[in-house]
Amino acid sequence: MSATRKRPRSEWCRRSAIAASTLLVAICIACGGGGPGSQTSAKKKKESAVKVLSLDVGEADGAKFEVSVEDIDGVRLCNITFSGKLPSPATVDKIVRESLEKAVRKDPSKDILATAFMGNDTLTSNQYSGKLVYKAAEKKILTLDEYRGVKVSTFSTSSYFVQIKEDQTYPGIEPAKKWLSLTIVFPKTPSRKIAYDAIFTEIAKVATKGLDVNACVSVGDKNVKTSWKQMRDNDGAYVFAKYDSATREVTRKGEVLKKLK
Repeated sequence: MSATRKRPRSEWCRRSAIAASTLLVAICIACGGGGPGSQTSAKKKKESAVKVLSLDVGEADGAKFEVSVEDIDGVRLCNITFSGKLPSPATVDKIVRESLEKAVRKDPSKDILATAFMGNDTLTSNQYSGKLVYKAAEKKILTLDEYRGVKVSTFSTSSYFVQIKEDQTYPGIEPAKKWLSLTIVFPKTPSRKIAYDAIFTEIAKVATKGLDVNACVSVGDKNVKTSWKQMRDNDGAYVFAKYDSATREVTRKGEVLKKLK
């Protein structure tokens, strides 16, 4: 990495607020609405002062990127911003981890959130494996799910792979809520009927836990999470369903698809 360069303040604030909101909520500095939906809206937050601690630029596999370490509202951020061509997910993951490790070596006393961007837009789950958090108290680098204490389990059937997340509202949000998020991954695109039958089958398996369930179907390599692409339904929206533990109904966009016995 070499010389630094300046970025307009408005860009710093917008991008940093988006990244900071994730860790602010996770460590109880800020909160929003609970439940499986969006829990904060960084764009609605008042613009905060950003203190840039370091700014470096680099290049990998023909892709240019910028690494900024900055403080916003008491949270330390390590933002990796790509421009032009985006490298492979594996390369992005490597750059994000190495950038975070470098920031930790400079100051291991603070929690640090590392996030990857293309311009001002956060990268998607198909573009990299996701945010990383350095937890100073444990001196460990964790995924955001690990940092939040979200339990993840997986298993395979003869036809597909299933990931189950025992999700929960961020600490400090009331009322506290827990729910399950199911991702059913097929190696090849199944028919619509097979996809929804899999959803019904897997929801029925976990319904005894007494929790609401969000379920979706993706297609990809079960061993490469960034390859998982959510399957589209006939209406152009995704193949998904929600299970309400109180009514025992499985619905999609308000339509009851099935009621469990």
